[in-house]
Amino acid sequence: MVIIGDIVIYIIMACAVAGAIASIKNSETGIGGQFMEGIHSIGHIFVPAAGIMASIPYLSWFIDKVFGPLFERIGADPAIAATAILASDMGGYQLAEALHETYEGWIMALIVGFMAGATIVFSIPMGLAMLDERDHKYMALGIMSGLLTIPIGVFIASSIIAITNSKVRDVISTTSESTYEFTLSYAKILANLTPLLIFVVILAAGLYFFSDQMIKGFMWFGRIMDAGIKLVLVFSIVEIFTGLFSNVLGGWGFDPIMADSEDQFRALETAGYIGIMLAGAFPMVYLLQKYAGAALESFGRKFGLSKQGSAGIIATIANILAMFKLVRSMPPKDKVINIAFGVCSAFLLGDHLSFTANFQPTLILPIILGKLSAGLIAIAFAYKLSIPKARELEKKDRENGIIGKDEYIESEEFEDQVVAAEYEYEQTHVK
Repeated sequence: MVIIGDIVIYIIMACAVAGAIASIKNSETGIGGQFMEGIHSIGHIFVPAAGIMASIPYLSWFIDKVFGPLFERIGADPAIAATAILASDMGGYQLAEALHETYEGWIMALIVGFMAGATIVFSIPMGLAMLDERDHKYMALGIMSGLLTIPIGVFIASSIIAITNSKVRDVISTTSESTYEFTLSYAKILANLTPLLIFVVILAAGLYFFSDQMIKGFMWFGRIMDAGIKLVLVFSIVEIFTGLFSNVLGGWGFDPIMADSEDQFRALETAGYIGIMLAGAFPMVYLLQKYAGAALESFGRKFGLSKQGSAGIIATIANILAMFKLVRSMPPKDKVINIAFGVCSAFLLGDHLSFTANFQPTLILPIILGKLSAGLIAIAFAYKLSIPKARELEKKDRENGIIGKDEYIESEEFEDQVVAAEYEYEQTHVK
C-alpha cells in the first residue's frame, strides 16, 4: 500500500513540472497560472500554520490539564484528548504518546488525529483563510456534518486493526519493527470513543433543531480562532526581531515559527512544504477538470454533484487545500458535500498516507478504509441534515444579490432555460 502514496506524489510532481514549464509562457492563466497560484498560496497558509504551531506548548498544556482528566474519568484514554484537537502530523502523535495509558489508546489517537485534529487545527483555519466570506456559512454546514462521522471512521479503522490482529510499533520510530499486537476489545474501543460520541450527538441535535444558531456559533468560533492566530503570529514576529518578550518581559512560552537548532521543521517550513506540494496539486486539479471533466460530470451527476463538485472530491483525497481552491465555482450544495467529505477523508492519499507509511506502515489499509468510509457517510449526513439549510441560504443569497442570478447554473441547464425563455417570449409577443 505504500506504493500508492508514492504514485500519487509522482503524479503531483509531474503536474508541477508541466505547470512550471507552462508558466514560462503564461503565468496568469491555464496550468501555468495554477502552478504560480500554488506557490503564492504559501503566504495564506503560513498565517494559520504559524499561529497554531506556535501555540502548541499552551495547547498541549490545556489538553493535558483539562481534557486529559475528563477523558480519563469517562473511561477513555487521555491520548485521544490530544489528537481530538491537534492533528497527528502537527505534534498530536507525539503528545498522545506522552499521555497514553495503553498502546491501543495511542493507536486510536493516531486515527482520531487524522480526522478531528486535522479539521480543528488545519482545515478550519485554512478554509476560513482561503474561502470567500460568503462561503463561510456553507463551510460551517459541511464541517458540522463531517464531524458527525469521526467516531464512525475511527471505529471502522480500529475494528479492522483488532479483527486482523495487526501488530504496531510501540515507539515513535520510522525504522523499528512492528511487534505490539493491537488487542483492544469492542467495549474498550467504544469507551475510548465515548467523549467523541457525546460531542457528535449534541452537534447533530443542534444542527437539526437549531441550524441557524449552530452556524452563528461556528462563525464566532472561526472569528475568535482567526483573531487568536493573527495575534500569536504578530507577537511571534515581534519576538524574532526584538526579543521583547524574552528579554524585557521575562519570558516567551510560544514555540518559534522558524527552524532552529531544536526543530528544523516549524511553521514557516511547514507552510513552504505545503505550498510547494500545491504547486503540483493545483495543476493536477486543473488537468482533471480540463481533460476528465465530462467523465467527472457524468459520475458526479449520479450523486447529485456538478463537474466542479466531482473534481473537488478527487482533489480532497490528495489535499483539502486543492479542493478549497475549487469551492468558489461550486454550487452551495456541492460546497457543503465536499467540505463534509473532507473532514474525515482529506489527505487520504497524500499527507496522512505518507505519515502512516513512515510511522505505522502496518496500519495503512485500516486507516484508508476508515477515513474513506467516514467521508462517504458524511455525504449522506450532509444530504439529510445540511443540504436543506444550504438551499435555504442559497435562496436568500440570490435574493440579496450575494450570489448572481445565473451563477452556478450548469451550462446545459442554462441553455435549456434560455431556449425555454425564448420560446415563451415568442408565444407571448409574436403573433
